[in-house]
Amino acid sequence: MENFRNLLSLLFLFSILLIHGCGDDKSLTVDAPNARFTFEIDTDDPLTVVFTNASLNATSYSWDFGGDGISTETSPTHTFSAGGSYNVMLTASNEDGEDVSSNAVTVEDILGVADLVGYWRIASEAGSMHVGPAAGSAEWWSLSEADVTTRACFLDDKYSLGSDGSFTIEMEGDTWLETWQSAPATCGAPLAPHDGTGSYTYQATDITLTVSGAGAFMGLPKANNAGELPDVDVPISITYDIAEFYRDGNNKRLVLSIECGTGLFWTFHLISL
Repeated sequence: MENFRNLLSLLFLFSILLIHGCGDDKSLTVDAPNARFTFEIDTDDPLTVVFTNASLNATSYSWDFGGDGISTETSPTHTFSAGGSYNVMLTASNEDGEDVSSNAVTVEDILGVADLVGYWRIASEAGSMHVGPAAGSAEWWSLSEADVTTRACFLDDKYSLGSDGSFTIEMEGDTWLETWQSAPATCGAPLAPHDGTGSYTYQATDITLTVSGAGAFMGLPKANNAGELPDVDVPISITYDIAEFYRDGNNKRLVLSIECGTGLFWTFHLISL
């Protein structure tokens, strides 16, 4: 009987220790996460934002860039698809739960001279070229839906603006020849000096783009600052006004305008490749 009482005593002491041990486990509960972050806009690319995670007690993270993408990186760098204001949310989590922090992030879609570098072509769409008596006017003529098909040999011509100031024209074997070059107007082999074989350069500012070299042009070879070919001499350089320059999804759009002589304005809508 004495042994039985001793056994009960040991079991009682063990249960006390077990209960006390469980209490100690509660004291080791993980602290709740605290989500927080800072951000900095890239000065070279104002659509790109560098996010720095400053959360506490978290083991995993989920970012929502205001509907413009997601990430599970700790401190991601994100390039937004367009300018605007985005409500960026960070969810910080651990085994105890989660916490959310948000900030309004405003980015601007500003393109500069460096963004001109690359390949360009006239947009294969109605209205991508037009002419009229004022800048931007299409009063006299505009590329039609039918022209998009008829002049496909022209709309695949590529203009390359190099980071070193070089400028090239690639015509894929043929291009559109107008009546002053060929009668009737038709697709055909490019004619010198507008055949892309020259040595060309370019210079650009925020508001102008100048291509240099006999036969250099963007858009139509006949349109230049002095007038229209063949009524004027072939120029050694042509300066276009940059009317618009902006992002369009994954591409960039460049709208060039040029007054040919006095009171005749051509407009060219180009898209990056």
